Amino acid sequence: MNLMVSGHADRPIYEQLEEQIRALILKKKLMPDDQLPSVRTLSKDLNIGIITVKRAYDDLVDEGFLISHPGKGYFVRDVDLKRFQTIYMKRIKASIKEILKLKEESQIDDETIEHLWRDKGEDHL
Repeated sequence: MNLMVSGHADRPIYEQLEEQIRALILKKKLMPDDQLPSVRTLSKDLNIGIITVKRAYDDLVDEGFLISHPGKGYFVRDVDLKRFQTIYMKRIKASIKEILKLKEESQIDDETIEHLWRDKGEDHL
């Protein structure tokens, strides 16, 4: 499992871990019943705190991506892709509403927003 985190990123390290592990599961690079590295091993490999790794793993358990077997470790669950697509659709809709709110507040025109969308938000200003 090739994970990389940065203490200089805009997002907390545990969120970076969650995002990468979630993506590996959804892309089928981690399969159901695969065991993840132990909290201590991943902590040591990435040179981050044990609590940070545990938080990421536990959040993924809460989201239904992992299952914890006390004394054995964390394992990938068999993910219902449609269920998670529904969850992501809600997050996408919320993000769109936030974009529209920001657009309205700033009085940025539709053409500029469409340009940003086409460029995938890359900064060309």
